[in-house]
Amino acid sequence: MTSQSATPVDDEAAERLLRTPRASVMLSARLEHFDGSAPSTHRVRDLSKGGIRIDQASELRQGATVLISVGSLEAIAATIVWVEAGSAGLAFAEQINPDAARKKAVVTPLSGVEPASAGATGGAASTPRAGWIGDLQNPYGR
Repeated sequence: MTSQSATPVDDEAAERLLRTPRASVMLSARLEHFDGSAPSTHRVRDLSKGGIRIDQASELRQGATVLISVGSLEAIAATIVWVEAGSAGLAFAEQINPDAARKKAVVTPLSGVEPASAGATGGAASTPRAGWIGDLQNPYGR
């Protein structure tokens, strides 16, 4: 039986979540909130075409609409269907491809950027860097 605070939309979303096969995953999700609060990061427990279950969700409100990014999928509209014991169930506004959500987001290099070994000065200033990897081919960085 549903609580009195649940709306018909929440009941429909909850039914969709219950009928859709889910897969346990180890991912993280980023939620953007429309209430002006800062984006939040959550651990994903399970995922399906129609929704997602996340942890670290005690601050979320049932019935709220959020944008969620998981893996290579960005800014998917979702409604928070339930919040209980630090977890929450969200129903996507449109079905997703769970395989795409499991893929990591890919950062592509900037077009027109020379490799580090191409320039006369080593090209290190124009090459995208990530920690110590940017200096890996630099003979002076050893």
